[in-house]
Amino acid sequence: MARPATYHSAKGMMRAIVLNMGDEGRSVTDARYDSLFRGGDATQGVVQVIRAGRFFINGIAMPATAEDFAKTSPDGYLVNQVAWLKRDAATGAWKGGFKAEKPAASYESAALASATGIVAGLEVRLYDTDHDGFADRIEAEYKEGVAVGKVLRRRNGMFSVRRADQGVGQAAGAATGEGRAFDSAHFTATSGEAIKPAHFDRTLHPGDVALFWYGPDGWVMQRALQVRGAFMGGEDHKNYNIDGKIYQDAMRFSRDGIAISNRPGEFVNAQKFFGFDKDQRGAKTSLWLVPTTQAGKQGAPVALTSGTDAAQFLSRAIAVAKAHLSAAKVSVDGRDVPSTGTWASGQAHAQLASVIAGAQAQLAKGDPTGAALDYQTYLLYLALDGSDKDIGARFGGFRFTGFDHEVKAGLQGAS
Repeated sequence: MARPATYHSAKGMMRAIVLNMGDEGRSVTDARYDSLFRGGDATQGVVQVIRAGRFFINGIAMPATAEDFAKTSPDGYLVNQVAWLKRDAATGAWKGGFKAEKPAASYESAALASATGIVAGLEVRLYDTDHDGFADRIEAEYKEGVAVGKVLRRRNGMFSVRRADQGVGQAAGAATGEGRAFDSAHFTATSGEAIKPAHFDRTLHPGDVALFWYGPDGWVMQRALQVRGAFMGGEDHKNYNIDGKIYQDAMRFSRDGIAISNRPGEFVNAQKFFGFDKDQRGAKTSLWLVPTTQAGKQGAPVALTSGTDAAQFLSRAIAVAKAHLSAAKVSVDGRDVPSTGTWASGQAHAQLASVIAGAQAQLAKGDPTGAALDYQTYLLYLALDGSDKDIGARFGGFRFTGFDHEVKAGLQGAS
């Protein structure tokens, strides 16, 4: 099956750096890379590579100078169709870096900010094309993740992908308090991205997680590296344990095309809340990683999915939620509940009951990719434990106090 071009176009690769992973630096300008550049200074070495027009992000050369920028990129140097390097036409001010977030005093400073704006878990490759022992060409990646729901072939031969959001946030009885399941508008039914056959990984199937980027010849998509096994622990934003092997997280890697419930940290929070890491029962999860050039180096974790075991996880989560709901009686103030019992308000009961109903409806409907089922497991976790401690939920606008935090001891007979 065809796999996509990756634009490793130059010969003479000296080193592949997976930024901020293992013992690698946060940027290609880190002092530990000084010896790889003529003059012994990585920052100045990168500046010289930019000036020579030989710094590439996703195969597209960054303009060498302000004059070159005016000719080739007057509307901005784009990374995945978003300006990372631009100039304010009215004021002449430069901005550069990740999504052009840093003001800069000059074009060179803005370009350097863009060159160093690549986030953790992505690869930067250094090449020595003239064989003098020093890097003279740099190829950086900015890949993003998306969960595959459908793969479509257009009449003109181009491929389209619909992300796996069918049913996510749409189940019957979905509770109030839900926020944004997604942050990105890519690969929806209306976004219109088309991928040439040569740049589409035909090993991709619904339920897989893919990486996408915009190269010199349009959009490119490849299957992420799948690690399937038992989830045995981890911590949001830090690391994830699959079958006893620890995988480091990568901060600021873009997971906007992944449902919040399948982003690694949020997925782990739900799994740990329900104790699935302690009681695995043969169920497995998949950790999806950015592939790297060099064997043994780990790329960014992109997503965690349950796949064919999603229904088992959701069934168990529903049983836990039902047990918590039935253990606490409905009461206004607890004075009608024995001191040996517990109670919660009618409002708290109604919200959790609504989430349970939505989860049951989605479980009955099923989902071949597992994404919608994982989302319901995540909602049950938030409905029970609240959204304040979950970083992604808080920033995504989810608002759950958490049923377990509403439960109080009965007051009947209390002095």
